Amino acid sequence: MSEAAKPRLLLLANRHKAQVAEAVEHLRPWLLERAHIEAEPDLLELTHDSADDLPAADLALVFGGDGTILAQARKLVDIGVPLLGINFGKLGFLAEFNIDDLQRYWDRIVRGECTITERIMIDVLRVEGDGRWPDGESPGTRSRFHALALNEAAISAGPPYRMIDLELAIDPRPDLVEGARFRGDGVIVATPSGSTAYNLAAGGPIISPGSGALCVTPICPHTLSLRPIVISAACRIHLRVRQANEGTALVIDGQVSESLKDGDHIVIRRHPRPVRLVSNPRISYWQMLARKLRWAEQPQYT
Repeated sequence: MSEAAKPRLLLLANRHKAQVAEAVEHLRPWLLERAHIEAEPDLLELTHDSADDLPAADLALVFGGDGTILAQARKLVDIGVPLLGINFGKLGFLAEFNIDDLQRYWDRIVRGECTITERIMIDVLRVEGDGRWPDGESPGTRSRFHALALNEAAISAGPPYRMIDLELAIDPRPDLVEGARFRGDGVIVATPSGSTAYNLAAGGPIISPGSGALCVTPICPHTLSLRPIVISAACRIHLRVRQANEGTALVIDGQVSESLKDGDHIVIRRHPRPVRLVSNPRISYWQMLARKLRWAEQPQYT
């Protein structure tokens, strides 16, 4: 391959895992024969804002696990570079490749023959005042906290682990005074990517990753009538904390948390840009679901 034809790479490695650092250095000569490594940012220093300063690239190789993919997706979504996850974690549901797969399918990856899925991300704001999305369709001055999520945003009761009181409204009208009010251990707003994570564990449905939908799943509600609901990703979800615990928090992708108190408003909407993930041609999403989460597995009769 000529130098001009080589793809431009961002190399994002969770070097806190010893096996990741070792694998990256072992793979480096192979990569340099086939690609230009444009940047290797420190993942602890890289932020959503500083990602704009990264050099242009055709592909980002993310060495780590699903948690590493989640963290880097929040930072890189707005620069549009596809992410290819190389799994060194446990499940490998988002980080679909291993080193052997990367080398085996490299030519197909470079030629653009591997499917790139576009995954919904959500904007999550804790806002002042009436809880409406700030003017100008941006976080604005009334936002006290703003984060992106690839999997989910969850409100968790936290210590001392008493039930909390929440209010939920979906696309509320200006004249709507109150939403649906319920007590329980919290609520999850999940994307299709996150439907197989916390949402699934809490009894929510699995949503195909290409669906333009979100799922709202209550966590142990103190009622038989409140069940998970699937809504259009075009909807805006408004949550108000009526009564919190000392440890009640808003948790983003299980990685970022923000303390909540009585009266706080959370507004969630679809982020304007999706994150792009390179799919492994060796296995489909549904095959992976069956293999790794045992979806549709037959009962054991003997």
